[in-house]
Amino acid sequence: MEWINETQVPRLVNQALHNFESVLTKRMFWAAMAQIRKGFGVQKDIFSEMWIDVPTGVLGDQNYSRLAKATDQLQVAKFSFMNEKEEEFLKVVPFPVVHYTRRSGTVRVKLEKEAYPYLAELGNGYFWLKLRSLMLLSSKHAQRWYELFSERKDLGEWKGVELDYIRKILMVNEFGYKKNGDLLKYVVYEPIKEINEKTELFIQYEPMYGQKRPIVGFNFTIKGQKAKGEAEMYDRIEAHFAEFKALDGRGKADKIAELQRVYSFTPKAFNDMMENHSILNAVLEAHEKILENKVDIKTTKEQYMNGVIKKAKSKLMR
Repeated sequence: MEWINETQVPRLVNQALHNFESVLTKRMFWAAMAQIRKGFGVQKDIFSEMWIDVPTGVLGDQNYSRLAKATDQLQVAKFSFMNEKEEEFLKVVPFPVVHYTRRSGTVRVKLEKEAYPYLAELGNGYFWLKLRSLMLLSSKHAQRWYELFSERKDLGEWKGVELDYIRKILMVNEFGYKKNGDLLKYVVYEPIKEINEKTELFIQYEPMYGQKRPIVGFNFTIKGQKAKGEAEMYDRIEAHFAEFKALDGRGKADKIAELQRVYSFTPKAFNDMMENHSILNAVLEAHEKILENKVDIKTTKEQYMNGVIKKAKSKLMR
């Protein structure tokens, strides 16, 4: 639909994410997005329905109750495209069906085909860096702050953020953290410390004081620790996946055969790559990082890559 412009989609994705209270739900969403972005991780069945397999090893959780609750939230996400001028709208629930079986090692997510074009074409560049950082963060408040700071990273600062507003944007209910000391510790200080330790962002904050010196808010400074080089690397990885996706079946087989010549895979490892998208994804990403000199190989590159395959397989078996 021509009236749906490219600036609407990232904003709508952010809105959907902001409604997720669970860390696990956000991990599930971004893990699914990673498969969508790589393109060949999306599988079609005989009815042309699109399915994504999200490994529980990536999610870091196999607890039945927590997975069930997380998928409830995932299915709340909805995109609403509105064209007031022409009185037209499109409303899409991206993930209408989610299936999990104990010890399967994966959560199967059905992707609504109407949502696929919008999710697949999200802007390049910062996506992979943001994905990696969100998967590392363990606190829901850290994840939420990271999203908010990422939206403002180009500005470099965010001033006059009052505590009442922090309660609102971090979705802290009126009964939570009634003492300002608790709010500051668990909703501001500890989450931002986690962001500074685990992501490419570095956040500094200056308290705003009211009468009698209580803290009433903060002025934030948003810096990058090593974002530029990392983002450029992930740009190249993303371009590599786009190139692979554009190949036909023969071309993909030739590409895997080329990897075979470089890394001397065993026949079993070669078959594992051909039969499982997650293992192939891990190999392609590791290959690109080797080309970029972003990994420290203490053995031979053949042994290193076979270790990558072994690790990817072990995640599937959890």
